[in-house]
Amino acid sequence: MKRPAGALRSACVLMLALASVCAFVSVFVADAQDTPPSGPVVIIDTHAHLIRNRRGNASATAAQALPLMEAYKVERMIVLPPPFPPGHRGAYGREELAPVARDNPNRLAFVAGGESLNPMIHAVAPENVTPKHVQRLQQEAASIVAAGAVGFGELTAEHFSSGRGGHPYESTRPDHPMLLALVDVAAKSSMPVDLHMEAVPRDMDMPERMRGRGENPERLKENISGFERLLAHNRGARIVWAHAGWDLTGERTVALMRSLLEKHPNLFMSIKLDPRGPYATAPLAPDGTLRPDWAALLSAFPDRFVIGSDQFLDEGAERLALARKLVDALPPSVARLVASENARRIYRLDVKPR
Repeated sequence: MKRPAGALRSACVLMLALASVCAFVSVFVADAQDTPPSGPVVIIDTHAHLIRNRRGNASATAAQALPLMEAYKVERMIVLPPPFPPGHRGAYGREELAPVARDNPNRLAFVAGGESLNPMIHAVAPENVTPKHVQRLQQEAASIVAAGAVGFGELTAEHFSSGRGGHPYESTRPDHPMLLALVDVAAKSSMPVDLHMEAVPRDMDMPERMRGRGENPERLKENISGFERLLAHNRGARIVWAHAGWDLTGERTVALMRSLLEKHPNLFMSIKLDPRGPYATAPLAPDGTLRPDWAALLSAFPDRFVIGSDQFLDEGAERLALARKLVDALPPSVARLVASENARRIYRLDVKPR
């Protein structure tokens, strides 16, 4: 039996109305997924220093840091020692930072090895490494794990001197045998390695702005190929290349970082900004806007970047302020990953302490 034409028209109108409602809901849901939360996206800062050297008071600075964290909406902070050279009189690390993290378990975590592992590595030339050297490093790494650290660092393969206050120049091959041994420990313990390394894609002169400072040499040796060998040595080890955006050679370009991220799935990067520059390869332009090449990089690899302010908390909060500015400049879905979610996963912050 044929239905009246009016009934058919009513059915068609109803179907069109339902389709319109579905389309509206789909658009609304898509928009809602990338709508900013009611407040700023919280930050987990994966690379900060309570004090510059042992003369500081780590516990007192931690107490002072908590209000700063509130001001910049930093939910949690990972504190670590700088990469101290052998024999440095101001070295501090695991012994000073572990109690601070225990006293503030919901706000602070710690990484160690800059005071112990880094000097061990730089004290011996790569060609002179013996099984005894490796054994000592493995024993110290085990002590760091047992102390409750969430990573190994800050280590360095290329560290320029600022020329101030004994700030050191340090350099070794990124594929130093003891670094290779450490990444094996890191893979086994599921803890990342935090590595400071200025990018030197070819043998080159020391950049003009760093020449004549401290013990900085006039020439630099290429280190990217050695870095790739370190990354390829054990894919189970997560390597966090510190200070993306703070580039003292001018060679840590978006193109270089993109190339390495494409080839090495165990490579991660922490982002640092400083009001004193340099700005040439920084994610924010001098006017505070997000640079298009960086926006494209973070959109292509949103799960590979974290915030690592490199703030010395006994000296101020300028770098924290810029970290906040960067996060606020990112699209919300990318911001959540870069600001905190990646850090939880890479550093296993939701895993109960050992």
